[in-house]
Amino acid sequence: MIDDVYGAHAVKLPAGDMVLYPATSLHRVNSVTRGTRLASFFWVQSMVRDENQRTLLFDLDMAINQVSQALSALHPGVVALTNCYHNLLRRYAEV
Repeated sequence: MIDDVYGAHAVKLPAGDMVLYPATSLHRVNSVTRGTRLASFFWVQSMVRDENQRTLLFDLDMAINQVSQALSALHPGVVALTNCYHNLLRRYAEV
């Protein structure tokens, strides 16, 4: 179970799959009723520390993907937006 700002979410995945969630989310593990649980955990850190900046980059990336599917990845507008995305990423990234 993962608790975030939107409430509690039950997660049950097929063997070999994984779930990623922000470290700010609480989680709990339900009891194993059959079989064996094997678990691994790790932390990752974004190059962009500020959550609002990461959200902006994510939203821009999703919009670029939608426009490139509707037009073409080589459309001049898509190329210009992708350039803006990468410039923002370089500006926001911690060195």
